[in-house]
Amino acid sequence: MTASTIMERLKSETAHYHRQVEQNDYAKAIMNQTVSLEDYKKYLEKFYGFLKPLEDQAVQQPFWESTGLDFEIRGKANLLENDLRNLGASEEQISQVPLCKDLPDISTPARLFGYLYVIEGSTNGGQIMTKRLSQFLPIEADRGLEYFNAYGTETRTRWAEFTELLRQSITAEEDHDIMVHTASETFRLLDQWINTNTDHL
Repeated sequence: MTASTIMERLKSETAHYHRQVEQNDYAKAIMNQTVSLEDYKKYLEKFYGFLKPLEDQAVQQPFWESTGLDFEIRGKANLLENDLRNLGASEEQISQVPLCKDLPDISTPARLFGYLYVIEGSTNGGQIMTKRLSQFLPIEADRGLEYFNAYGTETRTRWAEFTELLRQSITAEEDHDIMVHTASETFRLLDQWINTNTDHL
């Protein structure tokens, strides 16, 4: 299976779940410029609560070293911590951010890459969010927007590097099926997590 074909499968077969997660109340409020700084902070906490436990799990997997993934580049929880600090959160408050328990299974390389397809792919949309948020909230690319602006001008390059790693690492047909399933599950579980306790929006 070629790189374009597995990428096409991932895109088409997760499209429904992808659309769902982009329709959450926080994202809508950002796009129509009605999100408050406090709600933006809560949105970041949601991402942190989902990503932090998964990143902790990922680097502990016995196959992590062989994936070719650089945690210094691909890790996002630290960017969220920086954003939360810049928005006034203390270390204690960050340590008390609720963590999601209903997470996708990332216990094999195919599952890990399926999860990362969602997270790495979101950096493309993050560029739109960065532009929109900086127009109406007192935050900047390097102060409060590190997560959404994760790769800045290198976004396309990082995405291309990731898709090449994915193609090289996951070659078996059955692993492609598993990867697509995990990507769908990641979108679904992230959407479920973001949409809990959002009555205030």
